Amino acid sequence: MVAGGEIRILVAGGGTAGHVSPGLAILDALNQRFGSARGALALSARWMGSSRIEAQIVPAAGVSFAEIDIRFSYRLPVPRNWGYYRQHILPLALGRPFSQALSVLRTFAPCVVIGTGGYVAAPALWAAAHLGIPYALVQLDAKPGLVNWHFAPGAWRVYASTERVAQAFAGRASLSKLRVHGFPVQRVRRSRSTVLSELGIDPARRVVLAMGGSLGAGAVHRAVRELLFAAARDRDSRWSQVAVLSIGGEREHLAGDLLNPGVLPAGPMTCHHTGYFAHAIDAVAAADFYIGRSGAASVGELIAQGPPALLVPDPQHSDRQQYANAELLVERGQGTVVDQREVSGVGLLAWLRDVWDQPRCPPPHPPAAQAIAADLACLWEGK
Repeated sequence: MVAGGEIRILVAGGGTAGHVSPGLAILDALNQRFGSARGALALSARWMGSSRIEAQIVPAAGVSFAEIDIRFSYRLPVPRNWGYYRQHILPLALGRPFSQALSVLRTFAPCVVIGTGGYVAAPALWAAAHLGIPYALVQLDAKPGLVNWHFAPGAWRVYASTERVAQAFAGRASLSKLRVHGFPVQRVRRSRSTVLSELGIDPARRVVLAMGGSLGAGAVHRAVRELLFAAARDRDSRWSQVAVLSIGGEREHLAGDLLNPGVLPAGPMTCHHTGYFAHAIDAVAAADFYIGRSGAASVGELIAQGPPALLVPDPQHSDRQQYANAELLVERGQGTVVDQREVSGVGLLAWLRDVWDQPRCPPPHPPAAQAIAADLACLWEGK
């Protein structure tokens, strides 16, 4: 597996940025480790994913990408959906993505496969098990997903974000396989001044980042609208010092007319809306406050950067995973949780007043990505 001084890593996962960013963070930490290490070892990485968001994010990060024909859908198997099923579901039923994964692993011959979550990781993990290649799982959400739950017994490592997450694998993975290292997040690439300059935001203003995750969330857009109108009615002079940075995500249409500049108040807060924002942690680092969803990747970025956060968990998940994620920030004294049905402009202003002078929380040490990279290196460093 480690031949000619080359260490080969294959990462599999996708569907949302929450299943992509942690893997990229681990690869970056591995690159840092080998870039500063003595000796002739070199890292070669490849990512296996679907045509969804990972097909854009991963190549843009400079990582070789192998696309497999896998798609999942809740669409009913009725005549009007036959075309979709024939194109996307039939190949899955016939095992095509699994044969593709097997071919990629045989050709690339990785020393380890890292599954970062999502159904797209299943073929790569199956192929790794079939070929006897060690595989590791990254689990950030409070409740293990079906793929990680299924493959946990055969994993070489299960990297859990918290002790609570690790306990959720009781009976599925032995204690010797479990490691609790926190949330792997990417490094900040751009300075605050650079990010704000790119978006046309006055750096003298305090920035409220509003973000609904990589896919976007209409509830967060409505919260921004409520906030802007409430500030326009309020007499507090502090609001003229605030800029709201609204990030729409992949489903930009959810912003719709809610944040149309023509229907928003003229001030005192300024509003700057953009679609999908590559390398979201740069925006988190540039912000003074956060309002938005509490997906695991977002929570990890907030823990790494420390701004006060008002969290509006997505209620659509039956296991209420975003509520559990949000509690981590509440326990740190960094977060406040509000049900999306209870979000109001007046309430958002009250929260801003409460946290106006709150200092940032310190980041964890060592960073999770570096801790995971160090543990993975045990596979080829003989420790």
